[in-house]
Formats: sequence, C-alpha cells, structure tokens
Amino acid sequence: MSDIDARGVVLDLLINSSDYPTRQFGAAVKRSGLAANDVGLARQLLSGVLRHCHTLDAIYAPYCKGRVSDEAVRWTLRLGTFQLFYLSNVPEHAAIHATLQSSRPYLRSKIGFANAVLRSLQRKSTLEEPSSTEPSRKRLTVGRRSWVFDKPIFSDATRYAVESWSERLSFPRPLVKKWFDECGEEQAIKRMIALNEVPPVWIRVNLLRAKKEQVLAAFLAEGLQVEDHSNPRMLCMRKPGREISTLPGFAEGWWSVQDLTSLTCLELAAPKAGQRILDLCAAPGGKSFAAAELSGGKAEIIACDISESRLSKLQPEAERLGHTIQTHTLNADGSGLPEGPFDLIILDVPCTNTGVLNKRLEARTRFHKDQLHGATTTQNVIRKAVQRTYFGDSVETNGGKQAAVLWTTCSIEPEENEEMAQRLAKQAGLELVAELRLEPDGVHAGGYAAMLNQSCLK
Repeated sequence: MSDIDARGVVLDLLINSSDYPTRQFGAAVKRSGLAANDVGLARQLLSGVLRHCHTLDAIYAPYCKGRVSDEAVRWTLRLGTFQLFYLSNVPEHAAIHATLQSSRPYLRSKIGFANAVLRSLQRKSTLEEPSSTEPSRKRLTVGRRSWVFDKPIFSDATRYAVESWSERLSFPRPLVKKWFDECGEEQAIKRMIALNEVPPVWIRVNLLRAKKEQVLAAFLAEGLQVEDHSNPRMLCMRKPGREISTLPGFAEGWWSVQDLTSLTCLELAAPKAGQRILDLCAAPGGKSFAAAELSGGKAEIIACDISESRLSKLQPEAERLGHTIQTHTLNADGSGLPEGPFDLIILDVPCTNTGVLNKRLEARTRFHKDQLHGATTTQNVIRKAVQRTYFGDSVETNGGKQAAVLWTTCSIEPEENEEMAQRLAKQAGLELVAELRLEPDGVHAGGYAAMLNQSCLK
C-alpha cells in the first residue's frame, strides 16, 4: 500500500482515538491492511509526532496567522512538520503532498491553510552545511542535521526559560514550570533530557522456568543487543528489531518484559511464599506475575481491575509463564473489593505517568493541572476504599491480619507519591517504613514506591 495510507491511519488515530492512540495502533493497522513497510512508517510517524508535539508546534506557529485551535489542522501540521525536519528518508514533496492528501477527509476547506503553512516551512528554512548545534532562536538541530529559519521559532531562553525549554525539549509548559519550581532549572532540564532518550527494553527472567545465563545466551545467539544487569532477574535489551513474541524463550515462558523501576518498586514489598497478596490495579499484570516469581510461585495472588477486558488478558500470560493467578473484576466505581484477609496489598495506582514520558508518549500531550487533579482524585477514591475495607475501626476488617501496603506509581509528582503515602499512613493507622523515589536517568524510568505496615491495633 502507499505511504498515504500509513499517514491516513496515523491521522485517524491522532484525531479520533481520544487519549491513547498508541494503544489502538495494532487494531488500526489490522483494520487498514497496511503492508509491512507501511506499518513501520506508521509506527514511526505516530511515535515521533507524539514525542515531539510541543517542538513541532513551536516550529510551525510563526508561520500561522493566529493560534491554531482546530485539532485536525494541528495534527496535520505536526505530522507534516515532523516529516520535513525529523525524517531524512522522506522527500519533502511526500512530506507535504502525501500528508495533505491523507488529511483531506478531516480538513476539507482548511486544507489550503495547512498547505500554505507547510510550504512556508519548506521555503523559509535552510539546511545548514555543516550542521550546527549552536543555540539560536532560529535554529533547529535534529541529530546531525540543522536548519535555520527566517523567523524565530523558539522563545528567548534568557527571558522565558520555561517556554524555551518546553519548546526545545517538547514537554508540556505547565509541567516544565512545575519542575522548575520544585527541583530547579538545572535538575528539571536534566530530567527532561533523560526522558527524551529512547528507553531500553527490560527483560525479567522467570527463574521458575529458566536461568538468567540460559536466556542471555539464547538472545546473544540471535545477534540481539543484550546486556546483563546487577539485578539477578534483569537483562537490558537495545533495539529488539522485531516483535517481542518472536524472540527466543518467549513461548516457553522464560521471561517477560517489565521495566527495571517497576520491579525495583515491587521488590521493596518483598513478596514471600505463603502470603495472600492483593494486586488492586493489576492489568496488564506485570506486578502480579513478578510477585508470583519473587515468592517462588508459592503466594496466593488475586489480581483486580475495573476493566474486565484488560483483566481477561492476564490468564493467557499467566499460562505462558506457568503462574496461577486469580482474577477479580471490580465495579466501575472501584467498589466490590475481594474479601480479606491479605498479607500484602499492592496499590500500583493510575497516575500522570510523568516518570515514563519517554514511553507513555500520549501523556506529553495531555498533562495539565486538571489532569493531575483528576489522577489524585482517582487515587483518593482507591485509597479510601482500601482504608474502609481493610483498615477500618478494627484490624478484624482484614480477618485479624496486619496487612502491609505497597503504594507505587510511575509518576514523579509529590502530590501522587509522598503526599498520598503520608495521607494513607495517617488515615489508615499505618507506619511508613520504607520509601523509594527513582529519578529518570536514561537507565531507570522515573517512579516511586512506599512500604507501609500496620503500626498498631486500633
């Protein structure tokens, strides 16, 4: 199929798929019937536009008369701009013409405006030879190539530092301002640079089915770029280059994909044999499966979620890995928690994902104060339900057991982490016994975990 089809699939996802176009990519590709080379292009376009959306807006904005408020026009301009300056293998005429052809059903009478803006970008930017990384409001540097524009595309860093770094590194302006205020400009910039690096694929070896050396040898025999890690269960893979399910040992259940930070946070809880463990926000199941392996396959694990469809995907994965996991669907409002007692309650709660913005690309386009407030509101609903059900007026609400709680997120916002853990400790009569905050650094994703134990009988 043609490149136009790939661009059309991407535009449809960006315009019509709400907040999670990457989650719907696979289904959209199947419906479209794209050829393999078109699938690769579509994936590159989708991830690139989401990753660089704020920078792309800064590039085309000076060539528009007024702010672009139409979502279809905005995504079309982002898609065309991305191809013009970020994809060296796409000819300029294809970047513009093919994009506009694919956008016709969405733009209609506004296609002329989009065409004028993209043509202006093409005419009024000059590819530098040799390329330069010298900072300039008129210069865009991408890898080993750089362009100079006839107008400033970036804000003045000396007067508007937040705006300038938001545009240059492609992070939401409210988030950049928040990080500048909380940890200072230097640390915030370091954080954003780390979150712009392409993350490795972390492999958690299932020691109940294979040895780490066995899995590493199988990967290396396939010519894969894999490195050992000090964690006895983890391997670091760079650029698999193919579908994960086709890699050696996958069908045999030798390993799973799980981020190093995610496992490190779970290890803080130290799941043990004989424990009854509740994983309250379980789908897609990574922490449930890791808990099974950390306990030597001898813990009873109940995995819960409000999404029955997402929860249903746990069982095939559990069978692949050789784990026994019970599942329990919660009501839409989070009620209907399973009956205790539990030794460990894992609360890997929904969050803003700010510690994994290099992987959760959609989160870059939607972070704002209202979204943070929405996340903490959901977390408070979950926290209060757990307090009410398992930590009421008497420890007897949990069948007489003193349960431990692991609170964890892939956010680096204090409102979702330290503040929430302290609130849970105070209101549920728990003691905060251990705390872990991981800053994104190109190896680790950002994340947080707090371990809370019952401090006394009420």
